[in-house]
Amino acid sequence: MPLHEKWSRGRVDYQDIAFARNHGLFSIDEQDALAEAVVAIPGLGGVGGQHLISLVRCGFRRFRLAEPDRFELVNVNRQAGASIDTLGRKKLDVMCEMARAINPFIETELFADGVTEGNLDAFLGGATMVVDGLDFFVFDMRRRMFMRAKEMGVPVITAGPLGFSTAMLVFSPRGMSFDEYFDIHDGLSQEECFLRFAMGLAPRAVHFRYVDRTRISLQRRKGPSSFIACQACAAMASMEAVRIVLGRPGLRSAPSYLQFDPYFGKLCVGRLAWGNRNPVQRAKLTVARTFLLARQGRIGHQEPAQRPRLPAPQGEQGGGVVSGEVFRYLVAAAVAAPSGDNVQPWRFSRNGDTLRVHMVAEADTSFFNIRQIATQISCGAAVENIVVAASELGLSADVRLPGAIGGDGLIAEVGLDRGASEADPLCEVIWERCTNRRLFKRKEISTGLVGRFAAEAERLGCRLHTVRGREDLKALGRLVFQADRIRTEHQGLHEHFAHMVRFTPQEAEQTRDGLPLKNLYGGFAGEQFLKLTRPWSAMRVANAIGAGRMVAMHSARGIVNSGAVCLLTAPGFGWADFVNGGRALERCWLKLTALGLAMQPMTAITLFRLRWDMEGEQAFSPRHGKMLKALWPEFDALFPAVDFSREGQVMLFRIGYARPIRYGTYRKPVEQFLM
Repeated sequence: MPLHEKWSRGRVDYQDIAFARNHGLFSIDEQDALAEAVVAIPGLGGVGGQHLISLVRCGFRRFRLAEPDRFELVNVNRQAGASIDTLGRKKLDVMCEMARAINPFIETELFADGVTEGNLDAFLGGATMVVDGLDFFVFDMRRRMFMRAKEMGVPVITAGPLGFSTAMLVFSPRGMSFDEYFDIHDGLSQEECFLRFAMGLAPRAVHFRYVDRTRISLQRRKGPSSFIACQACAAMASMEAVRIVLGRPGLRSAPSYLQFDPYFGKLCVGRLAWGNRNPVQRAKLTVARTFLLARQGRIGHQEPAQRPRLPAPQGEQGGGVVSGEVFRYLVAAAVAAPSGDNVQPWRFSRNGDTLRVHMVAEADTSFFNIRQIATQISCGAAVENIVVAASELGLSADVRLPGAIGGDGLIAEVGLDRGASEADPLCEVIWERCTNRRLFKRKEISTGLVGRFAAEAERLGCRLHTVRGREDLKALGRLVFQADRIRTEHQGLHEHFAHMVRFTPQEAEQTRDGLPLKNLYGGFAGEQFLKLTRPWSAMRVANAIGAGRMVAMHSARGIVNSGAVCLLTAPGFGWADFVNGGRALERCWLKLTALGLAMQPMTAITLFRLRWDMEGEQAFSPRHGKMLKALWPEFDALFPAVDFSREGQVMLFRIGYARPIRYGTYRKPVEQFLM
């Protein structure tokens, strides 16, 4: 029998029985008062969904609910309505079903477009209170809602999940306004608004002691959150909602604040006089800017391209999907891929719904780029970025490699069609992937972590081989030292590298390729050395007196100061093997980025090995050939599972935990890559 028929005697009988255990905390009259209050909840995600369920179980039953989004897999860790069964469903529908399953007599007024300028008055008008459930980064609408609620005499409760803790503020119609407390005014950047909101919400910020700040990005609207914190938010906000409706004592509105952190078992209750304009708070904001804004704003970082809308299908068979806007977006994603010394050796053309990737051989003619293998690997990485970015647009991608590289450098075609079942989770980090040349922590990377990105390589028929442990890393460091010595002693390699270093910020901005000097992270001494040895004549002198070994020592030190070193191999030595190897490399790199790990290619030793295997010892000077001949047996012994006679080496790279880089590399405008 349906629930509403079973309880045909009515709402009051249901309420008296279902909420009987509230009695003793609430009187019957108070329970009735809760049932008649109107609660407006904007947002039904991690916090808002918990607010709704908590308030329904308290006995509230009249709601205005606003939420435009659908559940995604990434919501599962913290959102009450997120599960395998609800993926893709509207959050508004799911949460209403959950609430009605608790109390079939709830009354809801739904705002399926979320809270907007057009419906704000209807959402707030006649509400007893607002319990804020908006996403942290929905700032402009939150600000407008708080200010309008004050004008209409509606109190607002906001509770934010911070780490494992919750921080709560109550804004009453007669107290400080949102703008006054957070010191918000027109003209501030979005990132500055986010920072002031976060710091004002929790002035004591006890959670900063355990939250990994490298995983917080105000620019990219991302940060860690937990179900523990969301539950705590709902409990504390529900208590204040009860207090407001029943007139219970103890309501403390802004500038009073409260934060409870169960991790430390710490309760912080205080009053922040003048809000964020408080002198102590101003000092805290200055420090926070250093960690969350200045250090995260990567110079040279490629900003995400604006995600386009797909053209609407035309006719029964459907129209084309690759509009000019979609084409530009996918090319922008492609050129975010890595390339040797950031030479960006690609061009792109379109044939209907097929994107064509062309390699530009003249972009890199260095000694490293044996038979254009480095360029082929880079083109493969660009192809994979197209595939990943296309999935974000709901497009499936079919990669086709021609029988041979054509005269126009055509190296791959990516056919696109509607029908991607879901977005590749790696699409979020295409724009974040970077080379990190800082020293990493000496924290060994676990087998479980290695397995995660090794699986990405295996999807494309490649294999990943790992060196871990202090002694093996030291042994590999000694070998890398020898290989990098050759790099500094080879005139062609040195001149190519010096040609690709951008020694001034102005030069890096102008060319938008190559390696900005700061991106190399050599420190003051290293930068001065690179400037002094820019001419080959100066480098020869440095090599003669042994100073040239500084570069090789820096590389060896990087190997030892890492969590692991990986060698990616392709199943053969054909150009198609290396294109697929580039695709596998990019998937590994994106996965590493998503896992919060840093990565730096260590290419000299593998590119020397490829030239050795293809052209023999005579490709090197007698002295360098002798050095390499002694090096290979030790190198092979560190990777016993590799069949060096059959597997092509795609790249050696080190991984580990490190601070984010401050200086990135630039990319040329998309127009320069279009054919």
